[in-house]
Amino acid sequence: MKAMRLCTTLILSAMTVASVRLAAQGNPPAAAGSPAAAPVSAPAPGPILQADNPRYDFGKAAAGEKVRHTYIITNTGNEMLHITKVQPSCHCTTAGNWTTNIAPGQTGEIPVQLDTTGFGGGAPVQRMVTVYSNAKNDPRATLVIKGVVWKPIEVTPTTAMIGIPSDASDAVSTTVRIVNKTENPVTVSNATCANRLFTAALKEIKPGQEYELVITAQPPFTPGTSWGTVTVNTSYSNTPALNVSAMARVEQAIQTTPQQIALNLLPDRWTTNRVTIQGNTTNLLTLSNPKASDSRIQVEVQPLAPKGKFSLVVAFPPGFQIEPGKQAEVTVESNLPRYPVIKVPIRDFHRPKPVAALPAHANPPRVPVNAAPANPNPPQGADHP
Repeated sequence: MKAMRLCTTLILSAMTVASVRLAAQGNPPAAAGSPAAAPVSAPAPGPILQADNPRYDFGKAAAGEKVRHTYIITNTGNEMLHITKVQPSCHCTTAGNWTTNIAPGQTGEIPVQLDTTGFGGGAPVQRMVTVYSNAKNDPRATLVIKGVVWKPIEVTPTTAMIGIPSDASDAVSTTVRIVNKTENPVTVSNATCANRLFTAALKEIKPGQEYELVITAQPPFTPGTSWGTVTVNTSYSNTPALNVSAMARVEQAIQTTPQQIALNLLPDRWTTNRVTIQGNTTNLLTLSNPKASDSRIQVEVQPLAPKGKFSLVVAFPPGFQIEPGKQAEVTVESNLPRYPVIKVPIRDFHRPKPVAALPAHANPPRVPVNAAPANPNPPQGADHP
């Protein structure tokens, strides 16, 4: 019996010692891979600017729409954030009243508007907005607004260009195509122009979908370039009127490029110059019998495309010079009664020859700028040359 009591006492003592040791060890370490409690980070020192979506993509917008977006700015620092200026990259983008002061942990707003007037054709558009502040991380932060702008009503070409021969006496026309890109029919009507040189007429190709705008320049014509704007009405509420620029240019009867040949010859080989001659009259220009005033010059006429356009090839021999007091030119005959002979003058712009260096013994001696003049009466006994 005593032995049993002794054994029980020993077992209880061992269990007590083990419990004390476990309590002294504290909690056991977390097993590998088990989540640990995340430490709480303190705010960064100074004001810190953070934008929620610095590169905003608005997707697609119809030309003429005003795309609006408000950027949310958070100050994640521990000092006041001061936004001093918001500067868009171009006049089509504007910024509204933004939050100038944002306390630590608080948010502010920068509203931005993009005017898509003038854009179109399905081309991507991207504009930047610079935010000036006292932020430690980015004092000149950049916000981006981007997307694709399409035209509900497409005009091709955007400018109607009319080339008019110099001797034209009849009206000259060109055609502009107007296509509705929306899902609903659009009516186009009432084409007008304030410039009396131009008249305009509409032709419906596909009802509600496609039209042709015929713009005509009316005689009499005066030399030079004239501009006008043709306006048409539409039933599309976002674009109630379309403006199409028209340009009429009365060409010179014969255009010569360049108008003269400037000599820039190589002394040891033949030198070739080319002059382009183009006729802009109702009669197709033809050229023949090219000549040069100096027999040493070789001249040839080569036809170019389109018809009525030529290249006058002029070749000069090595060392060619125009004799003093004389003039040189090349000529070619045309089939136009008003311009029977076309002349292209040759100009030799003489450059001054470089001055040969004087021999060393001929160069005057150099005198120091600050040298004192020699004493004409040196003291007696002094050494002098």
